[in-house]
Amino acid sequence: MATFERLHHLLEQSLREFQAESSDLSDAQEQELTWALHRLKGRLTEILSTNSDPLPIANLLPVRDHTVSLTPPISLPEPSPVHFVTSCDGVILMANEVAGDILGKDLTEIGQVSIADYLAHEEWKVLHSQLCAIDPPRKLLNRVLTIFPGGRPSQKILCVMTPMFDQSQKVVAWHWELILEKERSSVQPIIQLVQSLESQLFAGQSMEACLTQICNGLVRDLGFPFVWLSTMQKGCVPQLRAHAMAGDFDWESQGALWWSKVSQQGELIQACEGSEISLLSPYCPSTGAMAWFPPGFQGHQAWGVPLAFHGDCFGILVVCSEGPQAIDPTVLGWLQTLGYEIERLMARGRQLDLWRLQSVAMGSVFDPVCVTDAQGRLEWVNEAYAALHGCSIQSMLGSSLSSFPHEELHARKSLADPSAREFSCLKTEVMQTGSNGQSLVFEQVVTPLFNEQGEPMHFVAILHDVTARKTQELLMKHHAYYDPLTDLPNRIMFEDRLEQALAQARRNGTLLALFFLDLDNFKNINDYHGHQTGDRVLRIVAERLATCVRSTDTVARLCGDEFTVILQGLEHIQDIRQVALKILECLIPPIRLGKEKISIQISIGISVYPKDSTDPQRLLEIADQAMYRAKECGGQCWYFATSEWND
Repeated sequence: MATFERLHHLLEQSLREFQAESSDLSDAQEQELTWALHRLKGRLTEILSTNSDPLPIANLLPVRDHTVSLTPPISLPEPSPVHFVTSCDGVILMANEVAGDILGKDLTEIGQVSIADYLAHEEWKVLHSQLCAIDPPRKLLNRVLTIFPGGRPSQKILCVMTPMFDQSQKVVAWHWELILEKERSSVQPIIQLVQSLESQLFAGQSMEACLTQICNGLVRDLGFPFVWLSTMQKGCVPQLRAHAMAGDFDWESQGALWWSKVSQQGELIQACEGSEISLLSPYCPSTGAMAWFPPGFQGHQAWGVPLAFHGDCFGILVVCSEGPQAIDPTVLGWLQTLGYEIERLMARGRQLDLWRLQSVAMGSVFDPVCVTDAQGRLEWVNEAYAALHGCSIQSMLGSSLSSFPHEELHARKSLADPSAREFSCLKTEVMQTGSNGQSLVFEQVVTPLFNEQGEPMHFVAILHDVTARKTQELLMKHHAYYDPLTDLPNRIMFEDRLEQALAQARRNGTLLALFFLDLDNFKNINDYHGHQTGDRVLRIVAERLATCVRSTDTVARLCGDEFTVILQGLEHIQDIRQVALKILECLIPPIRLGKEKISIQISIGISVYPKDSTDPQRLLEIADQAMYRAKECGGQCWYFATSEWND
C-alpha cells in the first residue's frame, strides 16, 4: 500500500512540474501529455480506494537472477468492450470509459470531437458516404479500420456499426463497437476479404469470382469442409453462384448431379426466402431428406444464412460442419454478419454492373453523346461523337463544346423560379461540319445534372442527326412554293411576295410595277415541236427573264406560258419602261434546240401601285387586262394600264 501511495505522490509532483515547465511544448503535445498523466492519476486513485489489501509486491515483481520480471502470476483479464455512439456525420455523442481511453479523450469532451479525427482519411471518406447516404444501410456494417488512438501508434481494429432509428424509421445515429485483437483474430481475415472484394469489383472482377473467394475463405480460415452460395429470382430456378470444399471431390460428376436435384427442391426456395440463420440439416440422416450437401459429405450438419437482395431476388449461404457437434454461437453470429456483408457486396456489384451497362450503352449509341462540366468543357464523349469530328476520344477531353448554349442556359436560369431546384433540358438545332467536310444539321438536347444544392454541375448533350429530315423538309417546302418545271416561284409564293412588296412600298413611298407576261406563239410551238420542246422553251424563257431584273425583284410562273414580274423600290415610270424594254430585247434571239431555231414573242401588261390600285389581286387583274391590250397591238410590246404612260 505504501508503494502505491508513494507512486501517487510522485505522480502528483510530476504533474505539477510538467505544468510549470511545459512552455517549450506545442499546445497539442501539452494537452496529450496532460490527458495521459490525468488518466494514470485516476487509475492509481481507483486502486488506492478499492484495494485495501493489494497483491504483495513480491508477487508482482519477483526477482530472478537479479532480473526484474513484470509477468503476472495469473492471466490478464479480457479487454473491456469499446462502445460509443456517433451522429451520421461522425460526431461522438456518447461513449463508455474504455472508449475514452482508446480515443485519448476525457468523457467531458464528448460531443466536441469526431471519429473522423481517428481514422485514415480515405477509409473515413468511403465510410462517411455510407453513414450519411440518403438510403443508408439498414443492417450492421463491419469494417477493419485503421484507428489512430491518442498518443499511440495506429492499429487495425474491427469496427461493428449498427444503425439507430427514430420513430419514423430514419437513421439518426450509429452505434460503434470496437472488437479488440483477441476477439477478432479468427474472423478478421474473412471480413477483410469481403472488404477487399469491393475494390476488385471496381477493377472489373466478376461477382462469381468474388463469391468463390468468400467460399474459399470460409473453408480455409474457419475450417468448414463444404460451403456454397445460391441466388434466385422469385418464380425462377435457383442458381449456384459459388462453392468451395476441403479435400478431393469429383465435382464435375457428383457435384453437378447433386445440384441438378437440389435446385428443384421447394426447401431450397423456402430457405432462400428466410430471414434468420437456421440449422438446415441436423446430425440425423433420414431417407428422402433434403440433401444440403453432396453424397460425399453425408452425416454433417448444414447451416443456412439467408440473403436478401433488391426487389424479389433472394439467396442463401450454406456452410457444412464436420460432425454432430454444434457450431460455436459466436461463429454463427459472425456468419450472420458475413451475410450482411455479402448482401452489401452483391448490391454494390449489381450497381457496378448497371453503371457498366449504362456506360457501354451510352458509348455505343449511334447518336453523338458527350458530358461537359458547368462551363461546357468536354469530360466524356462516346465513339460516335469522336467519329463525327474525326478525332480520338482522349484528344477531345478538356476542349469546349462548340455548340454549348451558354446564352440560352444563362437566360433560362435567370428566368427560372429561384425556389425551383431544376430547369428542364434545352433543345436547339446546330450545324456541325463532319470529318469529311460535309455540313450536317443536328437536333441538340442539353440536359443539366444537379448537385445536392440544386446547382447544375454537368451537362449531357445528345446530338441527333436531322440532316436528311431537314433536307426533305426544305425540298417539300420548295415544291410547295416553287414551279417544278422552271424552278421559279409559283402562284402561292408570288402572292406572298406581292403582299410583302406592297407593304414595303407603302412604308417607303415608292412605286411598284407588276408585269403580266404571256408568250404570243407558244401554242404553235407545242403543236409543231411537241410538249417536251415546249417545256424546254419555257425553262429557257424563265432563265432569260431572271437575268433582266434585280435580286430584290421577283419573277414567277403562274401557269402554262404565263409569267409575272414584281419590280419594287422604283422612283420613276421611266425605270419601268427600261425593264420592259430589256425583257423584250433578251427574248429577241431565237432559242436553239439541237438543229432547231425557235423564235418567240411576248406581250407584257403593266399595272403600277399606287396609281392603278393598292389591292394585290386587283393589280394582277389590271396587269392581265393590259397584257391583252398588248396582244391586240400586235404583240412583242408592253402596255401600261394607265394609257397616258404608253405615249
